Amino acid sequence: MATYRFRVGGVNLLPYLAEDGLKWTRFDVEAPDTGRTLDGVMHRGRVAMKVRLDVTCRPLTSAEAMVVLRAIEPEYVTVQYVDPADGSVTRTMYSNNIPAICAAVHPDGSAVWTGLTFPLIER
Repeated sequence: MATYRFRVGGVNLLPYLAEDGLKWTRFDVEAPDTGRTLDGVMHRGRVAMKVRLDVTCRPLTSAEAMVVLRAIEPEYVTVQYVDPADGSVTRTMYSNNIPAICAAVHPDGSAVWTGLTFPLIER
């Protein structure tokens, strides 16, 4: 049995995940001529299968948010995790469109960030 890990660019992101904060999806890349013909028959031309991880973080301090955001900032990152279909894997992935909400600013100027979610999509 594999020990669960979730490393992005060498940074362990497990401590920053929300409960139920990692969603795995396999999707197919289809050939351009994939689709249904007029008789209703589906013609598929799967070119590749790719994985997408949707990551949701727990509420984070500014320092913690910075760790997460810097880990996923490069154009492509190396992601190590336990895949439900393939076991322990290392994949090259990218991320985009990353929101975060400043939920609170304390009197000392520190902030709490919520809603930090992002996809990791296999290259």
